[in-house]
Amino acid sequence: MDLDPAHLRSLAAIVRLGGFHRAAAALHLTQPAVSRHIRRLEGGRGAPLFERRGRGVELTAFGERAAAELADVLAAHDRAVARLRHNAPGAGRAFVLGTIENVTDPVLPELLAATRAALGAVEVQLRIDRSLELVGALAAAELDAAIVADPGDAPDAAEIGALTLRWWAAPERAAMGPDAGDPVPVVAYAPPCRLRDVALRRLDELGFEPRITAESPHLSGVHAAVRHGFGFALLAAGADGLRPVAAGPLAAAVPAPLWLVTAPAHRDLAAPLRAAVQRATGRRALAAAA
Repeated sequence: MDLDPAHLRSLAAIVRLGGFHRAAAALHLTQPAVSRHIRRLEGGRGAPLFERRGRGVELTAFGERAAAELADVLAAHDRAVARLRHNAPGAGRAFVLGTIENVTDPVLPELLAATRAALGAVEVQLRIDRSLELVGALAAAELDAAIVADPGDAPDAAEIGALTLRWWAAPERAAMGPDAGDPVPVVAYAPPCRLRDVALRRLDELGFEPRITAESPHLSGVHAAVRHGFGFALLAAGADGLRPVAAGPLAAAVPAPLWLVTAPAHRDLAAPLRAAVQRATGRRALAAAA
C-alpha cells in the first residue's frame, strides 16, 4: 500500500491534538476527510489505529507503534521536500519553523501569526518534534528556526519567555492530590527531555519523592497514561479526561523557559516571538482568573 503524506498528516494531527475534530480544524479539512484518511491507513494494515475515549480518541497499542513508524516516514518526506525546494533553481523557499509539542495548544497560534507577520509573503511550514531533534535539524539546515525547551549548545539561542506548566491528573487523583508520605507517581516524556527534568526537580523542591510510573516519547502517550490513572504529569495544557490539580502543593504553576534557536539570518525573529509569548500567556492568565 502506498503512503499518502496527507493521510500521515491527519494521523499526526490526531495524535498531537487528541481528536478528529481538532485535527480537521488544524489542517483546514472537514472531519469526514480526516476520518477517510485514517480509514485508508487502517485498511492497509488490518487493525484500528484509535479507540474512543470520552469526547476524544487515543491510540491503540498497534496505533502507538504505527504512529511512531509513520511519523518517521512523514519527517523524512518533509526533509526531502524542503531540501529539493531549497535547491531548485529559481524556486521560492518556504520558511520551516520547528516547535515542541507542548507549545502547540497554548501559544502556537500567536507564534505562527508573529512569524508570518515578520516574514511577509514567505510560506511558513511547521515541524513538531522534541527539542534535541529540532536543534539537530536546525544544525543540518532542515529548519530555519525552532522553539524549544532545551537549546542544547545551539550558538544562536535566545530566551523568548516561559511556558506555564501545571500538574494534571485523572479527575479523582487531581481532586485528592498526592498521598502524604508516599512517592508521587509521575507520567513523563521519555528522556532526554528538559520538561521531564523540570517536573522531577520541582517535586524535589517540594520535598516529594518522584516515582516514574509511565513514560512516552509523544504527548498523546503521556495523556493516555495520565487518563488511565498512572499519575501526575506537568503539562502546558490538558486533554479530555485530565484535570488540573487545584489545591495543595501541586496546584501552583511552574514556569519553564522557552528558547528560539535560529539560523543566523533570522535572529531578528526573537523580538516578535517574545512579544507573541507574552500575549498568549497573558490571555491564558486572564482566562484562568475569570
